[in-house]
Amino acid sequence: MLKRVGKFAVLVAAIFTLAFTGTLSAQANLPGDVTLTFAHTNDMHGRIVESKDVIGFPRIYTAVQDLKAKNPNTILVDVGDTFHGLPVVNIDKGETAVKLMNELGYSYMTTGNHDYNYGFDRLMELSKMAKFEILAANVYKDGQRVFPAYDIRDMGGVRVAFFGLATPETAYKTDPKGIEGVTFGDPIVEAKLVVAELTGKYDVLVCLSHLGIDDSSDPTSITLAKFVPQIDIILDGHSHSTLADIQKKNTTDTLITSTGSYGSGLGVVDVVVGPDRKIISKTARTITPQNSPDLKGDPKIAAMLDSLTKAQDAVLAQVVGKTAVALEGKREIVRTQQSNLGTLIANGMLYVTGADIALMNGGGIRDSIPAGDITMKQIYTVMPFGNYIQTGKLKGSELKAVLENGVGKLPAPDGRYPHLAGWTFTLDVTKPAGERVSNIMVNGQPVDPDKDYVFTTLNFEFNGGDDYRMLIGKAQNDFPSDAEVFIAYLKHIGTVTNDNMVLTK
Repeated sequence: MLKRVGKFAVLVAAIFTLAFTGTLSAQANLPGDVTLTFAHTNDMHGRIVESKDVIGFPRIYTAVQDLKAKNPNTILVDVGDTFHGLPVVNIDKGETAVKLMNELGYSYMTTGNHDYNYGFDRLMELSKMAKFEILAANVYKDGQRVFPAYDIRDMGGVRVAFFGLATPETAYKTDPKGIEGVTFGDPIVEAKLVVAELTGKYDVLVCLSHLGIDDSSDPTSITLAKFVPQIDIILDGHSHSTLADIQKKNTTDTLITSTGSYGSGLGVVDVVVGPDRKIISKTARTITPQNSPDLKGDPKIAAMLDSLTKAQDAVLAQVVGKTAVALEGKREIVRTQQSNLGTLIANGMLYVTGADIALMNGGGIRDSIPAGDITMKQIYTVMPFGNYIQTGKLKGSELKAVLENGVGKLPAPDGRYPHLAGWTFTLDVTKPAGERVSNIMVNGQPVDPDKDYVFTTLNFEFNGGDDYRMLIGKAQNDFPSDAEVFIAYLKHIGTVTNDNMVLTK
């Protein structure tokens, strides 16, 4: 569990100061009820082009304009994992996403862990391009907050305070090498500090939270709501949860909402504030392509997207291989068990590097591939992060720690789950984390604790990503990117079948 006492003295001091300096004078009553509308997106991962399952930026623009026509007190925000994902946003390292978000009229955003994938310096460049404000109370560099913690906005006479929180998991769920010197404070402590500072300055408190509700995360947005009940609304991301998912788990009075992931919908929260500035009601819903089939995309935004995607299509449409079997990459599968796609990717690492054993993290596999031609676009959709392959040497005695970390969060789905090639193990998930792995075999032989094995994985893992801290400093040789290595293996195979999926040495 995260420690909740790291800034306790600061928190007490803040509250003590407020007690003696007083708060802002009481605000006059409102002339009547005021309705506020918060439109929100999360975990888009580059899904900005509309389809039957993706609402897309053109339709988001239209939906927000419709909301504003009905209620001028409407605002559009995002809660992270937006700048990185599919090639359409990766090609220019997030600039396309920012330009389009500017056009859509976003007001605020908080950072998701994948928004740091291009490195901290690039995120700073993107923040300067943005016409919206990035809020994050718990992101520090060299002891100073990187982004504003909060902003207060007048909406129809109601004082609405927005503040942002990034997941502390960013420290190992993006490449740690790209965020050297950046730290992520305890969200609950930081939230309490923000609440203390804002006392008397707001009527409605909204948190843009990239914390999620996954059991493997600490804290979750639900934990945040329990410890900081002053928060009225949490617009959440990170766990790819739907509104229905959250409603099943949330037992607090705080309205917590999320839209799922991959552009599946636009979240809408309506808040009614009475003349006495107290909240009368809070409701949440999600606009999706399925429940709003008549929603049409804005032509101007669609034209901007069309020009971008056409320029990229010729490259991305190249066929790089074929598969006779569907290759499984669903999030709930690859983060809890080895899939055939994970096997194929890991064996591709062995093919290119000549290593003894390989590991591909489940969090690095972002989509499935159906039977048929495999295009470059599909490869970059499956592996969008631009990680590159490295090799290093590990003693046989070091392998257990690697595997224990990989399965340590089970049964909860987690990106660290290991997809292996060249080695196997026996798993007992009923045992405590750290004691679940036994019977490690390398190429069919019991592991030799004194032998050096050539190990290959992503630079992300070698840099301590997914909490594989035991690999830090072990990398010795660099190879091309994960996508390039996979393409090379697919070209070697020709057509993927159940028989040739596993590399034989």
